[in-house]
Amino acid sequence: MSVIRKVREVEKVFADLEKEMNILRHSSGLHCVAGCGKCCFKPEIEASPVEFLPYALHLLRNEKIEEVYDKLLQNTSTQCTLFSPVWGSDMKGACSEYPYRGLICRLFGYAASRGMDGEAKLVTCRIIKEGQSSIVAKIEADLKEDKASVPLMSDYYFRIRSIDPDLGTKLLPINKAIQTALEVVMSYYAYRDAPSSEE
Repeated sequence: MSVIRKVREVEKVFADLEKEMNILRHSSGLHCVAGCGKCCFKPEIEASPVEFLPYALHLLRNEKIEEVYDKLLQNTSTQCTLFSPVWGSDMKGACSEYPYRGLICRLFGYAASRGMDGEAKLVTCRIIKEGQSSIVAKIEADLKEDKASVPLMSDYYFRIRSIDPDLGTKLLPINKAIQTALEVVMSYYAYRDAPSSEE
């Protein structure tokens, strides 16, 4: 499958997830706190390279892929390179490439995971659990009764893996996943013309 087709498939997964999350947001009122980037401060976030193929293609089209790749090679931080923290805060910040963020960045806070007992449980942060406790309790009660429309993490990870079984099953530290996606796109287009933005 070509890089373009893989990118389109990833974008379709992300669009489907966004629709499902919007249903949850509108029906429950669940929301992230504006300006909060607490989850992005976690240093050991993992992702698969396939999630960042759209970002890599975007950089290629804008002739920035080599510049970003060189910065990634020099980066020794374990914090996501796309995260822009607010100076002096250990809780505030934002993604500098929000439309191109990874799957876990999209799922966390608005998705459910099945435990060993098979029950789906909402996967969200302490800030949302404490600040929106009644909303979270209602979603969790609805999940127990199979009434809630909450994206299942496993479903979306399965869809990502099926796009490229090799790249999709490799969970790497997030900066390494981004770097690998850039390498895949640079390698694919080493002897091909870069696609236009319309492709």
